[in-house]
Amino acid sequence: MESENKKVDIAIRAAKPEEWDEVMHLVWSVFKEFHAEDYGREGTDSFLEFITDEPLRQHFLCGKYPVFVALCRDSESEEEEIVGMISMRENNFISLLFVKTGMQCSGIGTMLVERAIEFLNPDGEDARLDKDKSEDFRYNRLGDGSVTVNAAPNAVGFYKKLGFVATDGMQVNCGVTYLPMKKNGTVDSMDNLLAGLRALLG
Repeated sequence: MESENKKVDIAIRAAKPEEWDEVMHLVWSVFKEFHAEDYGREGTDSFLEFITDEPLRQHFLCGKYPVFVALCRDSESEEEEIVGMISMRENNFISLLFVKTGMQCSGIGTMLVERAIEFLNPDGEDARLDKDKSEDFRYNRLGDGSVTVNAAPNAVGFYKKLGFVATDGMQVNCGVTYLPMKKNGTVDSMDNLLAGLRALLG
């Protein structure tokens, strides 16, 4: 039995090409435990087809489908284990967010979303680096820095705590139930603030 007092460190970094299979195995194992029953056969088959899609892996390899992982480092052995992941599709959309069973509700999900938001910032360091890449290897960001997600029903509360708001009602597509949500970026939030001030000043 592991010691309850053993300290672990969490680090977030970009997934390495050779880690794709390990990351998707984590996604699938967590999905089966927490979501498959709600999604039913159609939704589960659709999800499995998505994460095993070879073109998706190719997009990851060329930078069009960025994936970040959370690493748990044992302070004694210094061994690292992937315990969470987040991925983004182009135009500032959070595609997948999963944290290993037993590590949930420990702040890892929040750290991953914060890293994604940092990556999606059109004025951030990641965006600057992408501008130097060729078109085939460049991630396409939205200029307003907003972030969107199709939240699973049991993840809606989590995203609300991070400032996401629903943009529509619950949706069902290919057996997958989700709530479209959005978190405004700095530019978008400032536009909303100015619009509110103009309305007040009449």
